[in-house]
Amino acid sequence: MPFRDSIERRSVVMLTYLNGLPRVAPFTLMLGLLLAGLLTTGILAFTSLILVAAFLAWLLYIGWPQMSLPARVLRLLSTLLVAGVAINQLLG
Repeated sequence: MPFRDSIERRSVVMLTYLNGLPRVAPFTLMLGLLLAGLLTTGILAFTSLILVAAFLAWLLYIGWPQMSLPARVLRLLSTLLVAGVAINQLLG
């Protein structure tokens, strides 16, 4: 799995950085982006929600081998839900 290994190696830097931040910082950023995406419309809402969905997808990909099936399904559905709402905000 050279692709997975490459992604995991590159993710170590970002995960180490995130781990060094105060625990509330990434949560606050994601919550802010989520609220911005839900409370606005158009390209701003789409961009905010796509950033949240991309972050969730990255975490899902990184953690996939260690997750149980229910955790995989729940995280996949939440990522797809955010991406779906992003598309709806852009088109609606």
